[in-house]
Amino acid sequence: GYHGRVPDRLATLLDSGQPFGRVHVACCGPEVMMEKVSEVCAARSIGCQVSMETPMACGIGICFSCVAKIRSDEEGTPWDYRRTCIEGPVFDGRRIVW
Repeated sequence: GYHGRVPDRLATLLDSGQPFGRVHVACCGPEVMMEKVSEVCAARSIGCQVSMETPMACGIGICFSCVAKIRSDEEGTPWDYRRTCIEGPVFDGRRIVW
């Protein structure tokens, strides 16, 4: 087995030269780990979806206790809050403002 951190192992695998074909990463777990996995993927132009596990108090989107900062496509607005219970919990790792 491998003893170490997930992002380090992922980088080693991706850089190993093995023919993986098309790669897309799905990730869940601690936010710090997902941030680092997203960075590894972004540096290699690999898609990465992360599952934000924020507390969801109401579960229907009215309390805004589960928001995450997501980069915006709107000009002049660098980011906006997105509700993980409604618009998520899965987001493109490159769009999250960690």
